[in-house]
Amino acid sequence: MSSYPRWKYFLVLLVLLTSFVYSLPNLYQSSPAIEISLNDNVQIQDIIKKLDQPEDRVIYKDKKVILTFNDSVSQLKAYDTLRTENSKYNYSLTSFIDLPDWLKHINAYPMYLGLDLKGGVHFLLQVDRENIIQNLLREIESDVKTILIENKHRYNSFSRLEDNIEVNFNSDKPINLIIEQINESLPDLSINQKSNNGITSLNIAPSVDLIKNDIKSALAKNLTILRSRVDELGVSQPILQKQGQDRIIIQLPGLQDSTRAKGILGSTATLEFRLTKGTQDDWYNSKITGIPTVNSSSLYNTRDGTPILLSRKVIVGGADIKGANSGFDSDTNSPAVFVNLSDYGASRMLETTNKNIGNRMAVIFVEKNKSEVINVAVIREAFSKRFQITGLNIDEAQDLSILLRSGALSAPMEIVEERTVGPSLGELNILAGKNSMYFGLLLVGLFMLIYYRLFGVIANIALVANIIIIIAMLSIFQATLTLSGIAGIVLTVGMAVDANVLIFERVREEILNGSSPNASIYSGYKKAFSTISDANITTLIAAIALLTIGTGAVKGFAITLVIGILSSMFTSIVGTRALVSIIYEKRNTRSLSI
Repeated sequence: MSSYPRWKYFLVLLVLLTSFVYSLPNLYQSSPAIEISLNDNVQIQDIIKKLDQPEDRVIYKDKKVILTFNDSVSQLKAYDTLRTENSKYNYSLTSFIDLPDWLKHINAYPMYLGLDLKGGVHFLLQVDRENIIQNLLREIESDVKTILIENKHRYNSFSRLEDNIEVNFNSDKPINLIIEQINESLPDLSINQKSNNGITSLNIAPSVDLIKNDIKSALAKNLTILRSRVDELGVSQPILQKQGQDRIIIQLPGLQDSTRAKGILGSTATLEFRLTKGTQDDWYNSKITGIPTVNSSSLYNTRDGTPILLSRKVIVGGADIKGANSGFDSDTNSPAVFVNLSDYGASRMLETTNKNIGNRMAVIFVEKNKSEVINVAVIREAFSKRFQITGLNIDEAQDLSILLRSGALSAPMEIVEERTVGPSLGELNILAGKNSMYFGLLLVGLFMLIYYRLFGVIANIALVANIIIIIAMLSIFQATLTLSGIAGIVLTVGMAVDANVLIFERVREEILNGSSPNASIYSGYKKAFSTISDANITTLIAAIALLTIGTGAVKGFAITLVIGILSSMFTSIVGTRALVSIIYEKRNTRSLSI
C-alpha cells in the first residue's frame, strides 16, 4: 500500500476540528427572550419593574436589552404587556443563548430553527388576480377613450365588462385604422372584432403577458411592503419568500398572536381625509332615503352608526402619508396616531385647513371592502405636515401606524393557508427528530460493526463525523433547520455508509483474489471511487434541483441533503482512508478485520 499523503491527514484533522468548534454552540440551551432597543435607560428600568423581571434575567448588550424567560408562555405575556406601553423603542421576540465570548469572536453561532421546530405562525398569501385585471381594465378604459378622442373617432357606446372593454362603432368607421392606432399606443392588448346589423364591436382586453407582468410587479412590491410590516411586528428571523407566480410564504417563528398578524399582513388599509358636507339633518335625511341630499357628497357611517355626508374630494390620501407612530394624546391621554405628510400632502392640508377653520374634517379608514369614519374633528387652526388622529383603542392605533408606515399593498392579497404551531409542539418535533436520528444511527452502526468488524468501527466514526460536519455547516451559514431538514439528516445517515459498503466489498474481493491486505486496501479505495462518485453526483444533481426550484419543506430537506452528500463523500473516501492508513500502513498485516 503506497504511503498516504500527509497533507490529507492535516486536511481531515482541520475539517474535523473546525466542524467540532462550529457545532458547539448548538449544545448550549436557548431561552425565550425579548430584545429591546434602548433610547433611555430610565424607560427600560420602568419596564423591568412593571414586568417584575429578575435582574439575573436582564442582559445589557451594546444598545440593547435582552429579557430572558423560563418558557414561551412568560415571554408572550411580557410581549403583550409591552404592546400596551407607550414605548419609544423597538422590541422583538427572539431566543437567547449565553455563548462564551471566544465562540462569538469567531462568529460561531447556533443554526436557526424553523417554524415547525420553534413554533409560530405560517401564512400563504395569494395576489388577487381579479383585482389586478379590474385595475388594468380601468387604465385601459381611460387610455382607449383618450386615443379615440384625440383621433376624433366617434363611438356609439363604451362599456367595461367583467374581463374586457366593449366599444361599439357604426360599420362605416375606419375600424382597421382605429385598431392600428390603439395597438400603436397600447401594444400589450388583445383586440377582437365582430360585426352585427351594421354595428362593429371591439372587445379589448389585457394580454396574458400583460397580466403576468402586472402580477409579477405587484408581487415584488408586496413582498417589500410585507417585509416592512413583519419587521414592525417584532419577530426575529422571519421567512418571506415567493412561491410560484402569485403567492408569498410568510413564516413568523415564535409569534403566537396569529389574529393580529393576519390582520396586518393581509390588510390593504389606508386613510383618507375629507371635509364634511351639509348639516346633521341632511345626514339623517340621506340615511333615510339612501341617497346623499347634498351635491358632491357621499354617505358614510361613523363607528357608532351615525350617518355623515363627506365631500367626494379627497384632501390627502395614503400615498401622501410618509410616516406614522402610535402614542397618546397629551391632553386626554387617549391613544393616538401621529401622522407625517409628504411636502405635497402638507401643502394640500395647509391650504384646506386654512380655508376651513371652524368646519369639520373626517378621517376615513379605507380597506378593501369597507370604508369607516374613525374620527370627525373641528378644524381649530391651520396645520400641515404633522398632526394626530384619535378615536382609536391602543391596538388599533398601533396596527394603523404599522400599516401607514409600510404603505398600502400594491394589490390585495388573500390568505389562502394559515397554520399555527405551538412551542410545545415544536419541542415534540425536535424530540421526535432527534430520536429518529439516534435510532437510525444506532441500527446502522450495529449493522456495520457486526458485518465489517474493525472496518465497521471506522465507518461508524466517519458517520458521526459526517453528522458533526452537517451541523457545523448549517451553523456557519446560519441556515434554518426544519423538520424536513432533520429528515434529510436521517437520510444521509443511511447514505453515508453506502460509500463505505462499496469500498469494503471491493477490499473483500481483492482479498479473495489473493492480493495482500495492504494492496487490497489500496485497490479497494481506488476502484470504488468512480462508482461512489457517479452515485453521489446523480443524487447531488437531484438535490440541487430541489434546492433551486423547491420552497418550504422541500427546500429545507434539500439543504441538508446537499450538505450531507458532500460531507459523506469526504468522510467516506478521505476520512476513512486516513484512519485505515493510520492503523494498517506501517504494519506487516497478514489479514484484515473486515
